[in-house]
Amino acid sequence: MVISIILLSACVPQKSTQDTLNEENSFSEETRKKDEKTDIEYGEVESEKPMKNIEEQDENQVSVSEFTDDEKREMTQLFYEWAIERAKIGNLAVTKMYFQHGAAGSGDWYALTSDGEVQVQDLNNPGFDYFDIHAVGGVAFYTPLSGDYGEDENAPFPGIAEGYHRLAVPDTHIHKYMLADNGTVYELIAKKENMGSSTGFGEYDDDGTVGDLTPTVEFKISEDEAAQDEWEKILNRFK
Repeated sequence: MVISIILLSACVPQKSTQDTLNEENSFSEETRKKDEKTDIEYGEVESEKPMKNIEEQDENQVSVSEFTDDEKREMTQLFYEWAIERAKIGNLAVTKMYFQHGAAGSGDWYALTSDGEVQVQDLNNPGFDYFDIHAVGGVAFYTPLSGDYGEDENAPFPGIAEGYHRLAVPDTHIHKYMLADNGTVYELIAKKENMGSSTGFGEYDDDGTVGDLTPTVEFKISEDEAAQDEWEKILNRFK
């Protein structure tokens, strides 16, 4: 469902709020321009993107470890707690619900990024070792309908089908942050009306081959340098 930035691109529809954000230097002008260009257009990514071989990995990447589910939850929670404070600065809210899907097959779920495919859910088809990069967790930032910035305590937990419909203000942007085990935060940006729970993700077939359910959009490396630094710190604690 990329210059130094304190948090995110502007997601607030009202001009007065936007001006406030500008004064606080929460978002850069160049990133706001990026927002306007990154509304999702389905089908813009080719359905079969070649995956980078393990032998071709960048020598500077953080070494990959297969974390336990408990470790993933703890790492995601630590980033989420950090993100709550960052969201408050920009009059945003944050949720750990960055990826959900309904009934599906038994193939692995994955995302496309500028660095190749990222395994998001491991169902052993084709399995952990098949992917160079794996998602540990993620969060999503949005402009809350409730007006509760940071942790949106009064918001209903969104169902899979409704996505962010009851959470975010219309015509504002959702920012999905995907936390990967190569030490990178990947970001997907789209208006609330174009962003669903499973937007940005696809599923391999039950036999571990590329099927019909492929991602239609690509995550980019986030320009949020503060988030990149924080995620690297958290990841290094669990290496």
